[in-house]
Amino acid sequence: MPLMRETTRTSAIAPRRELIILSDLHMGRGKNTETGRFFALEAFFYDDDFLRFCRYLCADATKRGASLRVIINGDVFDLLRIEPEQGDPALPLIDRRYGAIHTPELAARMAHQILLGHPNFVRGIAELLRSGHEVIMLAGNHDIEIQWESVRDEIRHALENVLAEEGGPKSVRWALLGLRFEDWFYYEPGRIWVEHGCQYDPENAFRYPLRHDVPTDPEAVRETEHDMPLGNFFQRYLYNGFGHVTFIVPTSRANPRYLRYLLVNQPRLLFGVLASHLPFVFQVLRRLAKAAMHSHQNLKRVHEGVLARLAVGSGLGERLYTVDKMKETNADAFHATRSLTKQFVFALGLITLISLSGLGLWFVGLMAISELRGAGFGLRAFLFLILNFLMAGAAVATLTYSLLRAPSVEHGKAALRAAQKLVDLMDVPIVTFGHTHEETLSRLSRPNGGRAWFYNTGTWIAVFTHDVLMPRERVQYTYLRVRHDEGELVHWSPGRGEPLPVILLDETGSDGFGLAPVAAPPPPAKPAPVVAKPAEAPALAATTAATVPSANVTGATDASDAHDMNGAPMTISAKQA
Repeated sequence: MPLMRETTRTSAIAPRRELIILSDLHMGRGKNTETGRFFALEAFFYDDDFLRFCRYLCADATKRGASLRVIINGDVFDLLRIEPEQGDPALPLIDRRYGAIHTPELAARMAHQILLGHPNFVRGIAELLRSGHEVIMLAGNHDIEIQWESVRDEIRHALENVLAEEGGPKSVRWALLGLRFEDWFYYEPGRIWVEHGCQYDPENAFRYPLRHDVPTDPEAVRETEHDMPLGNFFQRYLYNGFGHVTFIVPTSRANPRYLRYLLVNQPRLLFGVLASHLPFVFQVLRRLAKAAMHSHQNLKRVHEGVLARLAVGSGLGERLYTVDKMKETNADAFHATRSLTKQFVFALGLITLISLSGLGLWFVGLMAISELRGAGFGLRAFLFLILNFLMAGAAVATLTYSLLRAPSVEHGKAALRAAQKLVDLMDVPIVTFGHTHEETLSRLSRPNGGRAWFYNTGTWIAVFTHDVLMPRERVQYTYLRVRHDEGELVHWSPGRGEPLPVILLDETGSDGFGLAPVAAPPPPAKPAPVVAKPAEAPALAATTAATVPSANVTGATDASDAHDMNGAPMTISAKQA
């Protein structure tokens, strides 16, 4: 049966669908059937939970008579964290070690292997489609190749095989009409803007991310290797070397945490990987130098062509060109590597200077002790021991501080700025990204003065990014649920078989990611005397109750929303204005 391509179901009545938005599953090749174990670079082990989640969505929607649109907002596959193919001896050694350039054929093979390794993920999506719901898939920085039709055809084919198990050709074709792919974003005017969000992260932004038409230009295919963000570079050329120990790292700010963990827990692995990578350092740097000198003209032309088509097809016109210019591309792999090299040289020089200074102070102390007049051998030996003890203690304290200190991090300010600009441009009450693996709720302002909200939907894999303890599970199936124009950040609980609110806390004095300083409440105004007839009291009480804000978005960030009129805490949330 021929595969179904981009088209939609039609009906006489098309009510607004509820939205379910999740991201960052980072599926690899799943379980190795030859060994019975998962592949070393796999990060997603929760297919059964995902299938139960999809069945819950179908059952709950049927009970309420609702129609769903499930949006998988990027990084559903992880084409960066795949073991390289070893079969072709003609490939250069560096390609066999780190993987070859992602051609449409290679990307399709990788997607096929991922889908084979995660059959219950495919089954869950198929059950959503069979129940009449829609599924939309967007690209992320780890699966940007999902824009290519060769990869999309693999997804369609896998779903078709599952759907055919319980239906004929007509029902399969009808179900597949609910599957859509978007090259960049999902947008409902006046309601929501959805995209992966990597373009607003300086370490993970592509210069030319729109690549749907790349397979038609062999030169553009080669140029994709040269448009590699720093995060992709580290994942491919360093993090994969640590195997299962290293989970997905959405930002290089996690590097110190990984280094501390490996030094304390697996030093042999750390030094072994570094030693095995040394022969390839110059080859990688040479590849980066070629990337910097490359013009990217073909890739740029493809990007601009897709952008023009999207601008017309979406009706956004110049606004979409404005959004495209918002991407943060100042930290591509070449420039960032050059910057890191300078930082390494500076750090090495600083360590040398500190070491020499410490040695000089020790020598000065030794000479001072030796020149003490009237001091016997015992006193000099005692002072010498104290000097060595103080110098050793200072060295240990410095090393301990360097290993255990939490790096100062500006949590997602670039993403928050981008979200506010998107609200200004699109005038929507909800903007949502994925990518960072950290659940977030932030209050924004609409052009008309009303409230808007920015959400990050976190991830469905293990989190190893926080320097502080957070009130979340290590693996938490977070998603955004939008009913009408109101959103709620929840997580699926397999044990309870239902979603639970995501716990987000205010941080006193923070002006960072969605948190505002808590202002002191104004003094209460002196109430004016009111004369009311006894019969009017119930009506007055009813009017007062109706003015209390409703709550549908868990995690209020405004202090006034979190207390009642007497100052008592309330479990409420923010409603879209």
